[in-house]
Amino acid sequence: MNRLRIPALIDLVRVSDPKLIADLAEDRRLDRQYVSRGPLLNRILTGRIRKVLSLNGKPLPSVAPRGAERPAPAQRALEARLTQLAAGLDASDPSVQALARYVRGEEPAASAGPLAQEAIGRLFAPGFKSGARSWAAAQVLDQAPRTFNLFLLLKWWLTGAVGRAKTLLAEEVGGDPSGVHGIGVAIHNFPPAFARMRALYADPSARARLTPEAAAAQCLVAPTQVVRQPTRGGESLAGEFGDSTLILLQLDAANARAPSAEMAFMTGTWAQCPAHAWVPALLAAVWRAAKE
Repeated sequence: MNRLRIPALIDLVRVSDPKLIADLAEDRRLDRQYVSRGPLLNRILTGRIRKVLSLNGKPLPSVAPRGAERPAPAQRALEARLTQLAAGLDASDPSVQALARYVRGEEPAASAGPLAQEAIGRLFAPGFKSGARSWAAAQVLDQAPRTFNLFLLLKWWLTGAVGRAKTLLAEEVGGDPSGVHGIGVAIHNFPPAFARMRALYADPSARARLTPEAAAAQCLVAPTQVVRQPTRGGESLAGEFGDSTLILLQLDAANARAPSAEMAFMTGTWAQCPAHAWVPALLAAVWRAAKE
């Protein structure tokens, strides 16, 4: 655990140990209500999350509070649909073919993001086409909750860039909140994953040795971190925290120490990602198609 605490300014706890994250993930005191309280920077961060990662005044599924029922019915239905699609993913899928070309080095290095965005977008809108505008909108949603670049924040405020980015992405996926999360937020885990796969493919020994499942496991990238806010203070295996402390579960660092889909997707917890079967299946299908 790494705690940063400056009275009246900031109170954060960073956790990257896989065992501590697993314990905190089950702690019912930690939620995603993001109430404005505590030190200045904590209130700024929770306010940004509430404002940026919302659609029509409601939080996107990835930052919604625990609530009375988890997973929520819409999330349960999405998980079932994605799991079924994962079972049928193969080289005939146009998105798989496009990403396989990228892995073989036949597409520019910068194209991983838009190609992956198209693969995700088509889960929610079969005719979705990624372009410069949709990718730029995703980059705005990636930076907006966490940047402290005052010039950028002022520019976005003056131009309404964050609102326009959400509107554009929502229109692309028929207003589906999970679709907005997919092509605007979760998408940013995919470029580094396919960059890893491209590097593996360039190594003849790895290309010959790795099965699709092994390649997918090596290339899986977890979210950098997820934010939890306690409903009340207390003690935990990771140490003491107050009701205004922000807990940063650093999933990518933990996954690097002990790689597992459970860590990357928080499977088995109330915050489980509905795409926990589809993402590894996509990575495996792309590796298989690249080799074929």
